[in-house]
Amino acid sequence: MQSRFGIKDFILMVMVAFVGVLVLMSMFVKDRNWISLQQLDDRIKSVETSAGRISTEVDRIATYIEEGGALSSGSTTPKVDETPSWAVPGVKIDWQPAFVLDNDPTKLPDFQPGGVFIECFEAQLSKLTSYVAEDTYGRRIEDWVVERLARYNPVTLELQGVLAEAWQYDPEGMWLRVKLRDRARFSDGVPVLAEDVAFTFNDYIMNPELETESVRSVIEPYLERVDVVSERTVEFHFKKPGAYNLNAALVTNILPKHFFEKFTPQQINEQPALLMGSGPYKLVNTDWVPGDTVVIERNEQYWGPKPLLDEMRFLVIDNEEARLQAMINKEVDMILPSSPQYKDYQDNPAKAEQYNIGLHRWMNMRSGYGFIGWQCGERDGKLTPFHDKRVRQAMTMLLDRELMIRDIWVGNGFVAVGPNNGPVPTVPKDAKPWPYNPGRAKQLLAEAGWIDRDGDGILENEKGQPFRFEFTRAVGGQTAERMQDYIVTQCRDAGIVCTPNVVEWAQYDQIMKTRNFDAIVLGWSASDPESDPSQIWHTDSIKNQGHNFVQWDGGQDPLIESIRTERDYNKRMEAWHKFHNLVHEEQPYTFIRALPWSRFIDKEYTNIQEYASGLEPREFMFTGQD
Repeated sequence: MQSRFGIKDFILMVMVAFVGVLVLMSMFVKDRNWISLQQLDDRIKSVETSAGRISTEVDRIATYIEEGGALSSGSTTPKVDETPSWAVPGVKIDWQPAFVLDNDPTKLPDFQPGGVFIECFEAQLSKLTSYVAEDTYGRRIEDWVVERLARYNPVTLELQGVLAEAWQYDPEGMWLRVKLRDRARFSDGVPVLAEDVAFTFNDYIMNPELETESVRSVIEPYLERVDVVSERTVEFHFKKPGAYNLNAALVTNILPKHFFEKFTPQQINEQPALLMGSGPYKLVNTDWVPGDTVVIERNEQYWGPKPLLDEMRFLVIDNEEARLQAMINKEVDMILPSSPQYKDYQDNPAKAEQYNIGLHRWMNMRSGYGFIGWQCGERDGKLTPFHDKRVRQAMTMLLDRELMIRDIWVGNGFVAVGPNNGPVPTVPKDAKPWPYNPGRAKQLLAEAGWIDRDGDGILENEKGQPFRFEFTRAVGGQTAERMQDYIVTQCRDAGIVCTPNVVEWAQYDQIMKTRNFDAIVLGWSASDPESDPSQIWHTDSIKNQGHNFVQWDGGQDPLIESIRTERDYNKRMEAWHKFHNLVHEEQPYTFIRALPWSRFIDKEYTNIQEYASGLEPREFMFTGQD
């Protein structure tokens, strides 16, 4: 049978061809649309960057006018004698200079914007959500995204207005009125208003449904309420005059009400990355989950002095050797080196030069101390051996901390004497650490009822139970392993069985909240020149998963209250010294090492200042090639 091409076949072929043309045209249009969208997105970013730079110039002009034009030279006090409408008549106004960087990189002769700075953390972050994130890494990122009413000046450590243009502090210490800067705005362009400040304290930090206990325990004893006076004026009311009222009110990150009020308390507690503020950077990967690299980018709409760096990224490498190799490979720009690594590069400057690594080590207000925390209360409904202070004292005297610093940390640091260290007035002049004395330690253990009763080399109590405990530490490198090995050996020689429990850093938070440990190794660093001791040490912080996770109750509360309420400096220092001596006697921690800050930073980044407050990355300038 012969095949014939009929009219129907022709029509069908035409239709198929027509459909094919439509498909091709659709694909072409989609490609054009995609290209157009990409070009539009690039243009938007370009316009945003240009607008940011124009905004920067406007801010500079405004700053110039504030400092030398509309306001008297070197002062922010208005020339007119009239009391501003926002202020309380008859009360001194502390006008704050325009917020500027102490070492503005744009004033350098060779300054150039741009660059991506990658910092390497030593342990995994658990959350980024404001005030729900409790680890130091999450808080460090938050500080670049969210701002405070005031900060500690990097050089003088005096309070300096950031979001606050001025304030009045009641001579009796019962209230504080704050005027916000008119130009301050959040990263989405919404102005920072008094209602945001009130929301941050009244509805967020103080909300018992939110997991904000760590900061709530510090602020709640001072703060009664926060009232909105006007659109940009807010007033703090305190429960009583106190030494740290100003700190509690001014040095607290301010959150955008319009952003956070969209979420329920449960959502805020559970979401890992609810982070937004008025700072120089904004979070890029808002869908971040633990394990991801955190990316923050320059906030082009920032109202203050903008950083030069386009982005900052934060990734985690929990092995110290791998961290150093990543820096050598130019995969990261800043790491915390181990003590042996720092000494190696310090002793071999040619090696540092070869890999273009800059060495930085200095003491600052954030310099902290490492410790072993002994569980003074119950674990799983039972008291641990460390509920007896004689046992805690013995554990401290079993450890030769000078040898540990020399052999484990190659001499980096000094034996910590207590919760405060170094040349600060809160430490008594005659403060000394407990000595290394294993003989006296064994006597104290015997006094507490721990004796080798069956000759097996293990100490037992009166019930015949052996002295065994679990030593919890985070995953780490050789330094952490050497410390663990030393502690296990010292305990074994004393007749104590120490079993290591090595966990990921993300588990630490839950372990501390549930008090599910016998002994735990950790470190604290200060965030203030004179830190309120209540968050870590008050018995109120035993409750509600607070930071007195060792559950120590040694009669410290009256002394802590004296420190917090005494406005007279000399009397407050007396209370501090008594508190120090009580902690020394009770030994809820074995204070191992006070340490300076150490960092390796790629030399392609310049204008790095070693401030008394720490580092200021917004001053960093990238001099390499993209």
